[in-house]
Amino acid sequence: MHHNNLFFSFLSILNVFIYIIPLAFLLFTIWFALKFLKLQERKNAILQSIAERLDKQK
Repeated sequence: MHHNNLFFSFLSILNVFIYIIPLAFLLFTIWFALKFLKLQERKNAILQSIAERLDKQK
């Protein structure tokens, strides 16, 4: 009987992880995408300023 209760408690913990892991993955994906877009925006601004300086030199 004791092993049966342990099994069901393990299943309930596993059930929580089944819901938490995809949620954590989704949040991480959104965070990574936002960081990546911000970084790309910064790189584009730097490249734009370099291009403007090069145009002024001509």
